[in-house]
Amino acid sequence: MAQKDFLYSRLEDAAEKAVRWDQAVYGDFYEENLQHGIEREIGRYPEADCAFFGGQEYSRRKMLSVFPKGDVPGIQTYPLDLIFISVRGDVSHRDYLGALLGLGIEREKVGDIDVMEGGAQVFVSSPLGNFIEENLTSVSRYDAKAEVKDLSMAIEIPPVFEKISIIIPSLRVDAVIHGVYKLSRSEAAAFVKGEKVFVNGDPKVKPGYDLKTGDTVSVRSKGKFIVDEISGQTKKGNIKLSVRKFA
Repeated sequence: MAQKDFLYSRLEDAAEKAVRWDQAVYGDFYEENLQHGIEREIGRYPEADCAFFGGQEYSRRKMLSVFPKGDVPGIQTYPLDLIFISVRGDVSHRDYLGALLGLGIEREKVGDIDVMEGGAQVFVSSPLGNFIEENLTSVSRYDAKAEVKDLSMAIEIPPVFEKISIIIPSLRVDAVIHGVYKLSRSEAAAFVKGEKVFVNGDPKVKPGYDLKTGDTVSVRSKGKFIVDEISGQTKKGNIKLSVRKFA
């Protein structure tokens, strides 16, 4: 709760500055669940609004902008740098992140790290791009080269889904999580009660909450999935449910 209080205190400060200066104020990168929380919180400031952009259409971690209501900033105004890191070796997302944090960069200043063949594209707060270009020489145990690129060169990477079918007694959120991640019902309920489950960005604290088709469910440390469609019932009356799990 202290982290959220600190975040919302910073949001209040940003809203006051945006209105007073009559211009957009930019913040850090945030995960989807915090983006939704910020969008709700900004309603407390009738003269201000907020938006997010992470560098490309399908970005998950996005930078916050707070601005006078009705004056939405263009995406080209966000202080973002695009870095391409070239590495010859088997390198994971965690390795890239570790290399960046090892340079003393704060996690909140790093957006998505899109791993691809031969390296990764990384979005960071400007002007960190030049610092990374000059100082990043290795990722894991491999030599690396970082180059700042124009943001227009960002590669759009749509999410990849694994479609799975599960059989569940009901659409309760704990029952669906139990089916998707092969947890016990008590373990699934503990995730919900521990405020580690978000439905369309909102935290759910009641295991009995009923999901509906189209809902996006995030389970902290487990992953994310979309409730796709109900395909029928078993002879015992259980629900046949299809979900798309983010790979």
